[in-house]
Amino acid sequence: MQQRSAGSEPVATPPRAASVFGFRATAVAELAVFLAIALLIDRFAFDGDAFFGVSPHPFWLIVLLIACQYGTAEGLLAAVVCSGVMLLVHFPERALADDLYAHLLSVLGRPLAWASAAVVFGELRMRQLRERDQLRQSLTVSEERARTIAAAYERLDDIREQLEVRVAGQLRSVLSMYQAAKAVETMEPARVLLGAIDNVRAVMSPHKCSIFVLSGDELQAGIQTGWGARDKLKRRFRSDTALFRAVVGESRVLCAADPDDEKVLAGEGVLAGPLVHPDTGEVRGMLKIEDMGFLGLNLSTVELFRAVCDWVGAFYANAQRYRRGQLERAVDSDTQLYAASFYPRIADVMRDLSRRAGFAVTLLHLTLDDPYRLDRAQRTVVAAALGRAVLAGLRDTDMAFERGDTGYSFSVMLPLADPAQAAVAGQRLEQRFTSELPAGMGAVPLTLRYEALPGEAAPEHARDD
Repeated sequence: MQQRSAGSEPVATPPRAASVFGFRATAVAELAVFLAIALLIDRFAFDGDAFFGVSPHPFWLIVLLIACQYGTAEGLLAAVVCSGVMLLVHFPERALADDLYAHLLSVLGRPLAWASAAVVFGELRMRQLRERDQLRQSLTVSEERARTIAAAYERLDDIREQLEVRVAGQLRSVLSMYQAAKAVETMEPARVLLGAIDNVRAVMSPHKCSIFVLSGDELQAGIQTGWGARDKLKRRFRSDTALFRAVVGESRVLCAADPDDEKVLAGEGVLAGPLVHPDTGEVRGMLKIEDMGFLGLNLSTVELFRAVCDWVGAFYANAQRYRRGQLERAVDSDTQLYAASFYPRIADVMRDLSRRAGFAVTLLHLTLDDPYRLDRAQRTVVAAALGRAVLAGLRDTDMAFERGDTGYSFSVMLPLADPAQAAVAGQRLEQRFTSELPAGMGAVPLTLRYEALPGEAAPEHARDD
């Protein structure tokens, strides 16, 4: 059941209790249980006359209890039922010498007294219940009024914050614009996208925005900001969707202010634009703003969004080009070791040479065991120490390769060395690695594995240094 206060939402009230013929079920149950127990006690312990000769009568207890607890209606029910039970079990006969009125008083005296007490105490209870209901209603109205005031204050505070953000955006300095642009100027594609999100937030102050990357024949959500658990925004747009065709196929910038563009966006955003490669014109992704202030969407905002899309697309394309070059490099510019992509070529060449010339070639594989048990700072220190140890512990004829891009695994190719000689080199590398670790770092487990070319891999040799 609900009640509504003026100018507020409906307020739920406690449901009414279950009833039997208009009387509360709990009162009927209590009355029935009491009478059953009382009659059993009377049958086996007393005269079996429903306590007619007992004064005060035990039925007073249940009549007063129900009247005081539930009110007049249930109290009168208790009085009537108790009277009927008592008179049905034992109805006194009138003697010839008894006066009629005295006999009626002896028969109806207690029922009348029970009924009178039920009315008096029941009405007292009903008055208390009415006052309680009035207080509860007043409390509900007061709580609703307080909630309404609090909601109005929150709305006012949100408006104030939005105005502050708008003023701050209009008064944004050249330094903040420079910092936002600097975040995009990196050679890592992932960092370019992260910097682009920060750039969009600094320049346009959207509530929700995201960057989608082109993967095959669909756009996939890469980075989002402001998205909530209740948002039903799509994370993928396939090639058969209107948004994909407009952004990727036609390289259009879509704005919800245009009715045609609004149909294409279909509630998925306010602005959407392609991230285009500046040289080839190829679309690499999509920048999309899902929500922003109403006053923030204007002609200058659309042009600024178009410029940001071109800007981010150029940096993202350069970062991808640099990343491909790094993957195809022979030597890592940071560690001065051979890159992992260069390892298969050298391994094939050395395998063929060892077979033709008949000299031994042994591979020494070094792997840091479970690096993620360390925190991020420790992992960085350990990876750098391992790289320095491998670089410093090489002979002139040895070649060291990175394995993967984690910095926790290396392979060293040892020409003219059998597994026994490689074990000596491995011990030297272990000692060098231990000396490169900072003081107080503790033991860091390192696994060494030897492999002869050509031949089968030798058993693993693990040590904790």
